[in-house]
Amino acid sequence: MELIDYFKKAQKENWAIGQFNFTTDEQLKGIIDAAKKLNSPIILGTSEGESQFLGLKKIKVLVDAFRDESDIPIFLNLDHGKNLDYIREAIKIGYNCVHFDGSDLCLEDNIKKTKNIVKLAFKKGVLVEGEVGIIGGKLTDPKEAKEFVQKTRVDILAVNIGTVHGGKAKIDFKRLAEIKKAVNDTPLVLHGGSGVNSTDIKKAIELGIVKININTELRLAWRKNMEEILKKDKNEIKPYKILTPLSEQIKKVVENKIKLFGSENKA
Repeated sequence: MELIDYFKKAQKENWAIGQFNFTTDEQLKGIIDAAKKLNSPIILGTSEGESQFLGLKKIKVLVDAFRDESDIPIFLNLDHGKNLDYIREAIKIGYNCVHFDGSDLCLEDNIKKTKNIVKLAFKKGVLVEGEVGIIGGKLTDPKEAKEFVQKTRVDILAVNIGTVHGGKAKIDFKRLAEIKKAVNDTPLVLHGGSGVNSTDIKKAIELGIVKININTELRLAWRKNMEEILKKDKNEIKPYKILTPLSEQIKKVVENKIKLFGSENKA
């Protein structure tokens, strides 16, 4: 199945697909090992900053190599893309999905630029994630979300219902229900998933969220365990002996999220 098919399946069955961002190989290995163990589809995310560190082409080759060695659905998404030329390059290289973050633009300009990206992506069979409302700032207006979806024809929509990147969230479930009603069957995305407690995650999924982004928790797990490993053995210089335990810790975080999102055995 294609990524859009998994979104539709998740909508129908009330579960969500996790997007897990990565910058390094050991992060990527931990994420994919967790998905393989639990037979879950996953979306791998790279922001502009994360993808610039490795390079778009190298990321595509690396992900393809992991995909060839596994039997689970693995999809690649450019997260929070703002530079239009960079988004075009990701589409050209073969990302499965691109997220254009025009949330800091006025609605008219956001719609205009998103439409151009949708037109380009459609020719390549690439999905487009649009965004209305600023994560950590302005909440999504249901009327604006409806207009945005109708005029841009985006495949999925990121909304702000009270989440922040790397911080605690206070979810506005009434607003989420209103947004869902306004956009009908358009799949909804929750950014800032690391700051949302388990109970609220489950309720958000019940109300229409089908994609949840996790990044900060993975970064914190990487940092914390790197410090512990180096503190435990200050003389260790073999990278693989340091990085292997890091992959295991990333794997544990992702396993917990997959179970929480309900995507286990949905591959």
